Amino acid sequence: MNDAIATTAEQDTRLIIPPAVFETALHSLAAFFAPISRTSAHQIASDFLNVEKSTRAATILQRYAPLKRARLLEIGSGFGTNITVWVKQFQIDGYGVEPEGIGFGDSFSASRALLQANGLDPERIIGATGESLPFPDASFDIVYSSNVLEHTQQPVRVLSEAVRVLRPGGTLHFEMPNFLSYFEGHYLVVMPPILWPSLLPAWVRYVCHRDPAFARTLQTCINPIWCRKAVKQVGQQYCVELISLGQDLFLERLAKPFNFDMKQVAGKLAGVVSLIQRMNVANWIGRSIVAAQGHYPIYLTLRRGP
Repeated sequence: MNDAIATTAEQDTRLIIPPAVFETALHSLAAFFAPISRTSAHQIASDFLNVEKSTRAATILQRYAPLKRARLLEIGSGFGTNITVWVKQFQIDGYGVEPEGIGFGDSFSASRALLQANGLDPERIIGATGESLPFPDASFDIVYSSNVLEHTQQPVRVLSEAVRVLRPGGTLHFEMPNFLSYFEGHYLVVMPPILWPSLLPAWVRYVCHRDPAFARTLQTCINPIWCRKAVKQVGQQYCVELISLGQDLFLERLAKPFNFDMKQVAGKLAGVVSLIQRMNVANWIGRSIVAAQGHYPIYLTLRRGP
């Protein structure tokens, strides 16, 4: 890759990805996750910087809140793809927080480089964690996060901080794995519902024959039951309304041609989903999964009250 990559998101919108940013993604987080998921680091890096993925995420988010010119915060902004694409497509006033510490410093610096290459202020990406957001109360119309909460030290505190910085009427929209589901999205393996913390590491080690060290770092408590309890806990301090946990989106996706956000996930699940759809049992199976609280992923959507 000697030339900058330009990917078309819309006819008049281009995302410039400098080779150095792609190489950083390739040799940092992508290299870390490659042996965990048994997927090529190149594919993982491409997914981190996938414009279409950001566009699909915006489509889902706009069900609950208008993006156009919204003031938006992304917790765990990764390599900055969402912020960059959404500023260009929707003119959002967008900011991201990404830790600067060990394991995250590469994504923090690369995200700033991505913004700068696209003519945006790199200071929009701030070194911080979700547990301690460096913003005043009621600062944002939308707080968004994708596949971050399971990696945090205090997930309920992250939710509370996200609500704190929301304006009245603002929307929180978090995508996260469901550990009562049938699929683990980091290792890309089928799994039983996680009923106790040690189950996933044991499953990964003895059934999948992979290193369980990463599994031990995940917040496997996260599931729809946990989400409802967490919302009630946050609701003791702030007025919040639970809008959705994503069951409707899960059923819709089963009922029509399925678009996976990440190509490595598509490679694992596309055949199974296609078979279910051809058998014309997707609706029945989907409703059974939702009834068992096993839909994947969770889209936790809240609205802050006055």
